[in-house]
Amino acid sequence: MNQLIPRKLFFLVCLLFLGGSTAVNAQDPSFSIYIDNPQGIGKKVFEFDVMVQASGATSAFELRTFQGGIWVNPAFINGGSISLQNLTASSQMTAPKHNGGVQWNSSDNFINLTANIGVKTISSCISTTVSTAPIRVARVRMTNTADFGCTTPDLKFNYVQNGSPLRFRTSVSWRASGCALNYDMYYPNRPYSGSALFNGELYSTLDGDGKSPVNTDKNDPGCQSVLNLTAFLEGFYIGPQTMASTLYDLGEPGATADQTDTILVELYTLGDTYNPFAGTKAVLHTNGTAKLLFANNNDISGNPFWIAVKHRNAVQTWSKTPLDFTSNVSYNFSTGQTQAFDDGFNPPMQNMGSGVFAFYGGDVNQDGTVDGADLTDIDNDNNIFAFGYNVTDCTGDGATDSNDIIIVDNNKNLFLFYAQP
Repeated sequence: MNQLIPRKLFFLVCLLFLGGSTAVNAQDPSFSIYIDNPQGIGKKVFEFDVMVQASGATSAFELRTFQGGIWVNPAFINGGSISLQNLTASSQMTAPKHNGGVQWNSSDNFINLTANIGVKTISSCISTTVSTAPIRVARVRMTNTADFGCTTPDLKFNYVQNGSPLRFRTSVSWRASGCALNYDMYYPNRPYSGSALFNGELYSTLDGDGKSPVNTDKNDPGCQSVLNLTAFLEGFYIGPQTMASTLYDLGEPGATADQTDTILVELYTLGDTYNPFAGTKAVLHTNGTAKLLFANNNDISGNPFWIAVKHRNAVQTWSKTPLDFTSNVSYNFSTGQTQAFDDGFNPPMQNMGSGVFAFYGGDVNQDGTVDGADLTDIDNDNNIFAFGYNVTDCTGDGATDSNDIIIVDNNKNLFLFYAQP
């Protein structure tokens, strides 16, 4: 028993040094810590960022240390053994970023991460100024001996000890002001005048499972390949680099003001450009972006595929070349004609000006060409004053009228056919 006394005294001294007084500090900042930018890199490597930003009434504060536990869904680990790496070069904390350690605790499925910029002395007041613009505390790389499971990683910050070592409890320290002042730390049950959010939830020891929620916006399931696509539709384009908010304007259920229309994206192997290997739908936003999720990541990731984009009244358009897929890739059609497959008969996209290129409109019946049949369909709906979400509305304004006829007539005169490898 006597051997335990010095250790307890040492621990109490450490808490006094780290935490300073337990009285509420008028300079306590408000901040938000959250998980961002998760990315699968192959089947056995997964990375994510720990981000921090000032929030609430706090415009900025001086960050010194993040330390704590990040819980991982055991199903995501899939029975494998995890090794970890803190990619310190990716950190945006002030150098020298001492003690950038990271450890894996298999019994609790915890990542123990420490990101510390140095020990405080009177002559050394190193800290990182954190404003309302978020900075990256650390990027963590997880390497698994098994394939990561086909489920969500569910990364959560640990609030309380919950039987795990004390170092797994999340804490944040900062320098209040002035070199002569010690720094303060926020941890469970400490009197605190600020607001601490972890994955959007107020930090509390009263939380049912002792953990934060997941960041639902950054919790894509494993075994999904993500394609971040950029593309514009000729008739819907109102510029600059903006399309009509068609779904929202027409009152489609659940639509938001940044949504244009639904697209279908199909992936084709190099050896078969007639039968899609995979396909999925997503909403194309007014800024031309769409996020496509393909479920069978184990068959897609690491392999090349042609990308074919289809829309209810646009000419089907293919990528210039096959794209090598990882778990998270991007492709931008809009930056030039060379981004789309070209069979040599017509330019593969419409030049909208200012360096923006868009998919041709007017293929109302989706037979791969803009011709008299499309013009007939539009003319018929024009004669009955059709309004609403119709394939004959090539401009996305809800009305089938002369504006749609102009698009079809112009593209009909170009003898447009879709170009396929």
